[in-house]
Amino acid sequence: MPGVVTTESSAFISRFHVNPQRREEFIEIFDSLWRPHLDFMNAQCNFVFYGWDRDNKIFYAIESYKDEELLKELRKSDAFQEQVAKLMECCDAPMEMELSRGMDSDASCFDFYPQGPSKVHPVGKNGLGAVFI
Repeated sequence: MPGVVTTESSAFISRFHVNPQRREEFIEIFDSLWRPHLDFMNAQCNFVFYGWDRDNKIFYAIESYKDEELLKELRKSDAFQEQVAKLMECCDAPMEMELSRGMDSDASCFDFYPQGPSKVHPVGKNGLGAVFI
């Protein structure tokens, strides 16, 4: 379905619990993950939202990709693994990831991303990683 509505893809709501003393470092690292790749994002994403909560402590990344297989490959890349590990080192709690499936898609995304500690995201030197809730 063209446009801003998607019913056939999964969507992630990621909550990063950013340590206030490392906020600027977090933003710098996060920006390096998407800003240089804006053309790719525009071509490959159904929608994307990046922003802060009311208290300016939890950073949200809400994303839906058109090609789940491409996303799986992207998460295996050295750049993704290294940069996301650095992001986690700027946090003071694990990143919480909530996964939803489109209303017209099957539940196979839940098989690849089961609840619990993520098997596709790196862990930072501080021992923090991502958890699917």
